[in-house]
Amino acid sequence: MKKTFVSFFLVLSIILFSISIEDIKNLSKMPDTLNQAWGEFIKYIAENPDDPAIGVLGEVLSAKKYFYKNYKNAPFFEALIQENFNKFCGSLGLYNNILNEDETGLILKIFPQIPLIVKRTLETGIMELNSYKNLYKLEGLEKYITPFSYEGFLQILVDKSIKSPVFLDKDMENFIVKFVPKSKIRDINNILNNSTYFLDENNYMGAFKLLSFLKEQGVISANELQTYSLLKKYFDLKTKIGELSSNIYIISPEELLDFTLNVLDIVDQTVNLNIEKNTLYTLLEGVIKTIRIRIESSNKIIFKSIPDKLDDLIEKSPSNISKELTNLKKIILNSTLQNTKEQKTSDISTSSKATSAEKGESKGFIIYPAIVIILIILLVLYIPYNVVSYKSVEFYMNLKMYKVALKVVEKILIKNPDDYKAYILMARILEELNEIDKAMIAYKTAHNKRKNHDLK
Repeated sequence: MKKTFVSFFLVLSIILFSISIEDIKNLSKMPDTLNQAWGEFIKYIAENPDDPAIGVLGEVLSAKKYFYKNYKNAPFFEALIQENFNKFCGSLGLYNNILNEDETGLILKIFPQIPLIVKRTLETGIMELNSYKNLYKLEGLEKYITPFSYEGFLQILVDKSIKSPVFLDKDMENFIVKFVPKSKIRDINNILNNSTYFLDENNYMGAFKLLSFLKEQGVISANELQTYSLLKKYFDLKTKIGELSSNIYIISPEELLDFTLNVLDIVDQTVNLNIEKNTLYTLLEGVIKTIRIRIESSNKIIFKSIPDKLDDLIEKSPSNISKELTNLKKIILNSTLQNTKEQKTSDISTSSKATSAEKGESKGFIIYPAIVIILIILLVLYIPYNVVSYKSVEFYMNLKMYKVALKVVEKILIKNPDDYKAYILMARILEELNEIDKAMIAYKTAHNKRKNHDLK
């Protein structure tokens, strides 16, 4: 009897296998192939009415006919007909809906091993294929599974989630919610409380995703909620610093004051964040250095006084940030001194004009010969243009002869293409000429040349 049934099963398997290879290519032929399988099956029943295995095979055939009728366009259909379990789990991930309980029952006729596989995964924590997580899409499957323990699964879940943030994706979260009771999910807090993962900044993203999951499920402990808040603050600051780094080259000189104060506020928040934050400091170091270059090259009075919190930040920041803040303070101090000097010059000029006016009333104007004035002007303008130097550039800029100043800078760069200070002067001139895009390119070039100079 057994040999007869085995032979029949082999014949039937050949028929069903032909369904997956040939008829999947032309689904219109499938009813004929399934009907052929049914015909062979009924014939066998008539000849072997007492075979206990008949019912099982009949249920499998019936299940496949159901899925052909209702799911022939589903991504998992071919794997289901082929009875290829691993391929079925993978293609189930491409299906965007949930199969109902009755359909889950039919799938278990075709793949009766599913409950055992999920049970073993939950007890040991070993998921042989990552695609097994897609089994959460089988509604009611949890009723067939009663693990002895979830400890192994939870321990490995914590380990993999923290080390690899992509592990705990939405499908894995749904798998956990489907098959692990909420009271057991809460045990993740104890595992985290006894771990040292959070000491490594490289693990912050994985830890944050796992804690976010616990928070969404409403099972996060008070201790882990505090850690979650710290990590959220960390990533919020990282995002803000990234935005500052992107915007530093496109803001106008008039915006530099508010921008700098905003950066100092971010530095303050970072210093007061009580977790490892070396990555944030590295990002901030570059932003502060670029601000200093922008202020130095703006040729404008950005600050009227030194920001209140700057000295305090210099004192309590780590050495690399403290050094950059100190350099920034020097630039700001020069700016404030320039502001004071110009104010005094303005006052003296006003006073001189008043005195001249008074004298003019009594003595009149002294007129120099026009020819002498013209010669002096020509001489003054001619010498700086041919004596190429930074002072020559500043001279023409003070006279607002920006195009002439630009020509002098170009001469400097012809002699020394790596002169980052010349690029800074060029950027300042281009800003005055309202060629902002070119000015930004010049600033970036100056920054790169400065870095190369520092490395030497």
